[in-house]
Amino acid sequence: MEKSIRIFLADDHVLLREALGCLLGAIHGFQIVGEAGTGHETIERLPALDPDVAVIDIVMPGLNGIETTRWLRENHPRTEVVILTGHHNEAYERECFEVGARGYVLKGEESMHLVSAIRHAARGDYYLSGAAGRDVIAEYVKPWVARQPPGGVLTARERQLAILISDGYSSKEIATLLHISIKTVETHRAALMRKLGARNVTDVVKYCIRNEWLEP
Repeated sequence: MEKSIRIFLADDHVLLREALGCLLGAIHGFQIVGEAGTGHETIERLPALDPDVAVIDIVMPGLNGIETTRWLRENHPRTEVVILTGHHNEAYERECFEVGARGYVLKGEESMHLVSAIRHAARGDYYLSGAAGRDVIAEYVKPWVARQPPGGVLTARERQLAILISDGYSSKEIATLLHISIKTVETHRAALMRKLGARNVTDVVKYCIRNEWLEP
């Protein structure tokens, strides 16, 4: 059976959180595991729940959505982030992706965009709603990520890939195990090698050993 995508909701409007919980919770393959009304509540509650994706509003009391996303990427990279907001603002979009968000969806869009963004984020892909979304991702977001120097925070998918590579799996075998294309595997692999500053598989294995990711 396909594993459900575990989702955490963060928005200061209770009614919206309840509506999102009902909407997303009714979708096959989605499971709501927790919620919060502020950024501080999010960073306090989310790590213990360990969701796959967090849907976060930009404007929240105290720690805003961008700051919360930055904290999650640095402290709990296992969870991917989708920003759900009413702000149709290119500066916000760029900043959200730069701090590590995987998706950016406007509250005025149809629900299918949020559903798509969550699914994209869960598999380590990017999503931006709107007619120009794909172009922005292709022309700005992915090139920006590719330009980052070694040492960037690994995503949950990149960490998973590092472990599988260290265990000796080929790209084809990894694609089969993770139910993704070989091209996607190679994209994640390239990002992983760049972030680690790795020259070969041996460097990846050494990194995993240092971080105690490999089972004895």
